[in-house]
Amino acid sequence: MHRTLATLAALATATTPTLAADPVVLQPNGSWNLDYADEKCLLTRLFGEGKDTHFLAFQQYWPAPEAGVTVAGPGFDRFRSLARTDVRFSETQTPFATTPFTGTVGSYGPGVIFSNLRPDRGEPEQNVTGETGKPGLPQLDPTLGKQAVFLELAQGGRTVRLETGPMDAAFAALNACTLDLLRDWGLDPERHLTAQNGPRWRNEEALTRRIVANYPRDARMQGEQGIMRMRVIVAADGSVESCTIISATKTERLESPACEVMQRAQFDPARDANGTPFRSLYATSITYRMR
Repeated sequence: MHRTLATLAALATATTPTLAADPVVLQPNGSWNLDYADEKCLLTRLFGEGKDTHFLAFQQYWPAPEAGVTVAGPGFDRFRSLARTDVRFSETQTPFATTPFTGTVGSYGPGVIFSNLRPDRGEPEQNVTGETGKPGLPQLDPTLGKQAVFLELAQGGRTVRLETGPMDAAFAALNACTLDLLRDWGLDPERHLTAQNGPRWRNEEALTRRIVANYPRDARMQGEQGIMRMRVIVAADGSVESCTIISATKTERLESPACEVMQRAQFDPARDANGTPFRSLYATSITYRMR
């Protein structure tokens, strides 16, 4: 059960229109690699060869119908942060307009970083993507994964395509990994999968405003931006049992106050298939972005 929040500073950022261009097409160099890390599931693959090697990663921090996506390599050296970037996963798909971050990704060089991408929607709209209070457990859709045969990014006349092939098996592997994360946190995946509803955050609007308003001052003055993941364990009585913040991007001064705010959160608890309240997960992505 997750939501996406965004904090916005009052600075304008211009977007660059994407122009049609013949894509740089990169073939896979090896198989998918799935890393069962302590706090996330990381699915990676390499494309191209030698100095033209490119990196693709899907990251999930809990079960969700989307994933954080990072791509990196020399093909992205002209991509600019927060500039319009068109994304698509197949020839028949209409490109989605997105505004990702850019940065350096290890030895792979210039990278493009998405807080969340869905193969059917691109970047989910901020504050509209929550599954809280809905039945079942949202996960990646392997049917959509089967239709997703490449990842193509286009920005400012440069187009780069990573030829992944169908990603249904990769999505299924990520789904299995995130269910294992629930087990690691002492939660019951089966109760989540068959739940009548997830936890409902009753005072969400008031606390979200507080989180959004508190862009850390030192980070804002330095123009520091980043993506955080917040995981909240909600007890069977609706109280906040624990809150964890994980930085999905490297930052120096950017520390989110969200967990302090969440101590005041009030939830209606999740209910299982029989209607019994149970200990469950509420999670969200928080994007600190200068505009």
